[in-house]
Amino acid sequence: MTTVVIANIIDFLAALVQVGSGAIKEKTKILIVQTVQLLMQAVSMLILGGVTGAVSNVLSCFRNYLCYKDKLNTAWKAILIAASIGFTILLNDQGLLGIIPAAVCTIYIIFMDIKDPVKFKLLVTLSFVPWVIYHFMIKSYTGAIFDAATVVTSGITLFRMIKEKKNA
Repeated sequence: MTTVVIANIIDFLAALVQVGSGAIKEKTKILIVQTVQLLMQAVSMLILGGVTGAVSNVLSCFRNYLCYKDKLNTAWKAILIAASIGFTILLNDQGLLGIIPAAVCTIYIIFMDIKDPVKFKLLVTLSFVPWVIYHFMIKSYTGAIFDAATVVTSGITLFRMIKEKKNA
């Protein structure tokens, strides 16, 4: 029980960072804030036994760094996707639940170099939906609640971005 509480405290702090990122419109700033949040959540997931989620988050940090530096090319995408799938096959002891991180990671990697800020924000928003389920199932209740909150705040920001685009 103590480990669940400690992990949820860490995840709560990560979640505060995550929800704050929902209001950010610029891709580079989203990537920086998201990297901090991902590292914190990786620690929480490891404590709760969510190994595939933790590995996915660490790979996502590397992915974000490459994207931030404009070095995320097709070769790096393939390497990251292969690493995500490979580590999931090797480390997954959660059945179908353990596949969620690799699936989200793969989809995000494929589409994350989208230049249109509205489409990128849509990708970010939708990528949090499966994490709600994953966090809840590994008992990261704060993670699940804040993933849902991030979907809402990102959705509101997305709506505003679309509205601003139409008015421009």
